[in-house]
Amino acid sequence: MKWTEKVSMRLAKCLKTEETPHSLGTLAHGIEIFLLNAINLAALILCSLVFHLFREAMLLFCFFYLHRLFSGGVHLRSPWTCLGATLALMLGGGYLLKQLPVVPAPYAQLLILAVVGISFRINYRYAPAEHTYVPHNPAVQRRSRFILLLLIGTGCFFFSLLVEYIYQTSMTYALAVLLQSVLLMPRTYRFVSRLANF
Repeated sequence: MKWTEKVSMRLAKCLKTEETPHSLGTLAHGIEIFLLNAINLAALILCSLVFHLFREAMLLFCFFYLHRLFSGGVHLRSPWTCLGATLALMLGGGYLLKQLPVVPAPYAQLLILAVVGISFRINYRYAPAEHTYVPHNPAVQRRSRFILLLLIGTGCFFFSLLVEYIYQTSMTYALAVLLQSVLLMPRTYRFVSRLANF
């Protein structure tokens, strides 16, 4: 048993009462996910500060996580490989955004529309991703897909309209949506599965 499982089980035992509708295992699992996300966020904050990418990486992470809440996507088996992948994606994306040259607004708008258009199509086709811990409910899936596509469409409109004034934020949004979308594709699942077996 991993240390996160042990800590989560201890906390779940402290929190579980007779009135709690969830089982001890469900509570422990939720606490463990919260702990792992807190560790990931703390590591991201620390590493982004060390590499002077705090603003870029944190904004990218916020947009990415907002969309991922509704879409799901590929998951890694180990929390530590997940941490490594999160750091690589967010810090790599932050570095790319920091180095990104400013292009004239019409070209930036076309780029945002193209990237978000591709992302919209991927999300329409594959979102939300199925999870072992989320019940298969077509009504919930339709609602999640609707919210996600509405978020993407609204964000695309808003950020392409304001690209002249908030250029880097607009580009960050486009990159976050693209990253989130790529993690929904079956090819990504196969690639991650091969890496895990390797």
